[in-house]
Amino acid sequence: MSNLIEDIELRTNLAKITMKSVFDRPGIASLIFSSLGEAGFNVETIAQTGTTKDRCDISFTVKDDEVDMVLEHLRKKLTDISATGVLVDKNVALVTIFGKELVHTPGFAGRVFSILANKGINIEMISASLSILSCIIPKDKASEAMETIKAELK
Repeated sequence: MSNLIEDIELRTNLAKITMKSVFDRPGIASLIFSSLGEAGFNVETIAQTGTTKDRCDISFTVKDDEVDMVLEHLRKKLTDISATGVLVDKNVALVTIFGKELVHTPGFAGRVFSILANKGINIEMISASLSILSCIIPKDKASEAMETIKAELK
């Protein structure tokens, strides 16, 4: 692995939950994720996509063995967010690349995305910070993704 990358981690014990067409107003994300945290659920990755002016989809990952409890909690506690539906995908994995110098490396994310695309691996969610790049991908492609990323970024 290059000096740029300090570590690469793979998690396959996750599920992605997508809340469809949630009211898009201040405090909704706080309501959802504070409630889940108070109930003891750890949320790994979060992505929000605006669908219309007043609605958005919110996707997040939790441990796959907690999905039923998370869904029950959401049904009981969060009736006022008015999601039009909830989708669950247990066929996901999280690939996370760590490196303090990623912030100073233009095009790094694009390079990783190209590596995955060249192997036919679709990215379902992306989360990035100054030193971390995470991608949610299909679980059945997780090993291939890890091997390819390590080989290409060494």
